[in-house]
Amino acid sequence: MVESLKKKLSSRFPLIVNLSHQKGGVGKSTLAYNITHAFSTLGFKVRLLDIDAQNTCGGLNSLREKPFTSIEKVVDNKRLVEIINNSSTDGSEILIIDTAGCDSDLSRLAIMGADINITPISDKVTELLAILQKYSKILEEIDANTDLSISSYVLLNRVHPFSKHFEHIEEMIESTPQMTILKSIVRERAIYDKSLIEGRTVFEANELEGHEVAMDEILSICYELIEIHINKE
Repeated sequence: MVESLKKKLSSRFPLIVNLSHQKGGVGKSTLAYNITHAFSTLGFKVRLLDIDAQNTCGGLNSLREKPFTSIEKVVDNKRLVEIINNSSTDGSEILIIDTAGCDSDLSRLAIMGADINITPISDKVTELLAILQKYSKILEEIDANTDLSISSYVLLNRVHPFSKHFEHIEEMIESTPQMTILKSIVRERAIYDKSLIEGRTVFEANELEGHEVAMDEILSICYELIEIHINKE
């Protein structure tokens, strides 16, 4: 399966994935950090751009005994545009962007430059309303002011392990033109926080409970992103 996906994706490099939301605390950095490592374990050349002012991914990386060399802190528009524009010629296969939890010029540039935007939310109605009433408006504004077709894939994140029915969320998301819900779901698991204590990803925390299932959740996102990208017209 992996080799088949890699072969199909090779003609569509680079794949640029941006994680964004108009507010913080939704799990963007944890996801970006783990998704980056997941793509790396699958054999892709991956770069992670940390454009969040809090520098969460960079901070996590500093906790490691052997820091990742593929993480770069980006603080200005010019550098972000330069990286995105050169990503097709510098050998990058997959580029992951972790944006700030706010609406800014830098965040909007990341949204515009990405092949796939991901917006993580929990299954709480208040979080759902926040993206429908605020974040969707940001996407609409960018779409109206550019010749790009701007959209985002909503990822259910930090969902209770036993929650099963999300029909109401799916209906509300699918009724919003700029948004589509991903099939993948990431559930609330202690391993996501515990592994970060030493700057590790869930792929490196095999002694922690939930190791296998957490890896499967993150890999599921990666496979789904690949399928979306290779099936784009």
